Amino acid sequence: MSNTIELLETIGKDASLRYASGESLAQMLSGRLASECLLSAARSGDRGQLTQEFGQRDIKTSHSANQEPVPADDDDLGQQDDDGRDGSEVTEH
Repeated sequence: MSNTIELLETIGKDASLRYASGESLAQMLSGRLASECLLSAARSGDRGQLTQEFGQRDIKTSHSANQEPVPADDDDLGQQDDDGRDGSEVTEH
C-alpha cells in the first residue's frame, strides 16, 4: 500500500502524469511495480478500483456551503466590554 501512496503522490505532483492517457499511465506504473488495483484504476479512470486496496470509508462532515457563519464572541476578537475592559480582568468582591 505504501508504494501505491507514493505513486499516487508522484502522479499528483507531475502534470504530465496527471493528464496522461490511462494506458500510458498504466505503462509507467507497471514499470514501477504498481499494485494491480492501481493499474486497473489508471487504465479505467475509475478511482473506485482503489477501494480494494485501501478499503471503503465513508467520511461525513457537518460543513455545508449553505450554512451562515456563526458570529464570534467579543472575547475571541479581543474587543472591549462596554466599560472599556477587554474582559480578561478578574474582579474580586
